[in-house]
Amino acid sequence: MRLFAKWSVFVIFILSAIVAAIYIYSTEVSNKTFPLDIMSLRRISSSKKQLTNRGANTSSNRTYILFWDHPWSVPTEGFSEGNMGGCTGTYDRSKLPDAGAVVFHYSNLDGESMPWKHYRDPEQIFVFSSHESPSYVIHGEHRHAMNKFDDHFINWTMTYRTDSDVFAPYEQSKVMNKIIDEGGKWIDNKLAKKKKVAVANLNLSFPISFVSLQLWVVSNCALLRGSKMRMKYTDALVKAGLPVDRFGGCFNNKDEFKELSADDVEAYKFYLAFENAQYCKDYMTEKFWYNAIAHGRVPVVWGPSKEDVEKLAPTGSFIHTDDFKTPADLAKYLLYLDTNDTAYREYFKWVENPDEKTLELAKTYVLTGPHRLCKMMLSNRGRKSHPSASEFFYNETTNCISSQENVIK
Repeated sequence: MRLFAKWSVFVIFILSAIVAAIYIYSTEVSNKTFPLDIMSLRRISSSKKQLTNRGANTSSNRTYILFWDHPWSVPTEGFSEGNMGGCTGTYDRSKLPDAGAVVFHYSNLDGESMPWKHYRDPEQIFVFSSHESPSYVIHGEHRHAMNKFDDHFINWTMTYRTDSDVFAPYEQSKVMNKIIDEGGKWIDNKLAKKKKVAVANLNLSFPISFVSLQLWVVSNCALLRGSKMRMKYTDALVKAGLPVDRFGGCFNNKDEFKELSADDVEAYKFYLAFENAQYCKDYMTEKFWYNAIAHGRVPVVWGPSKEDVEKLAPTGSFIHTDDFKTPADLAKYLLYLDTNDTAYREYFKWVENPDEKTLELAKTYVLTGPHRLCKMMLSNRGRKSHPSASEFFYNETTNCISSQENVIK
């Protein structure tokens, strides 16, 4: 009888240990999904202890922003690592348990099998990122859906679109704010470098003896609908008598552009900020901000709607092709501006006398996308999830996503 009692106690002890082990294991699985790699497996036990010691480990007290990989796994692409206004940006995946946000470029899950097999804490914010237009993603990379980012995998979106959770424009504070700070001095310095070249036989209704040149650098000639359309529009401008210096892969003269002196590059009055997509929401790239504005050139815009440009650009800073019935009408207007320094300088009025809207834009552009993400993350902004990143990203105008070259109404 005594022996039976001892065995009963032993069996109860073993069963209790098994039940406890099962409970601990189930709790572990419910809190996070196990990683595939051994190093991450080892991290889970230590991370579990850290989470217990720290208490609630919300995104607001984690300061790492983990970029899962470089776009297309190309090391020279993507955001830089380092300080991001209170956060630290990194590509080091060992920081995954300590990341408040994990940013995925749309190409980053190409090599991953779903459902997600790596570590994920319920308090982490998973962010979908893109700086490419849907037109390019569909027709250039043949991605017609973002299935791996669907089913509530993503919490926030971070793109150039103003309806993103995190607005990440191409413009950065080093462009617009620096220009406004320098004001008239910046304008005088830039305009002093503009030159004119002789042109004759243009059959214009206004007197002209000299005209400035227009610059365009492009290497995407026919990949997309927008690529083809902008080439045709530029050809029409040249045919109408507008001198345009065209460089890049489309014209087999990349090296010639690199050989231009700094004075030559600064001499252009206008830049063709022609995007490779038409009417994609808010799609304004470095063509507008760096190639034109930063160099003191008036951007001549084709691609984004005029409404979108007015929303994102300084007041009165650009010329839009939609305001002209034909390329010939635009060419005539640009040639006129070259003869009238007062009229040309009006396009820089936003620098000397910025209106309220322009000043508000300048404040907006102080923060880059990752800096804005950090601020939102640390402020513990309410979390949510997107049922479908595909639905968000491809929710565009027919003009934007179509492959048909003719203009679609």
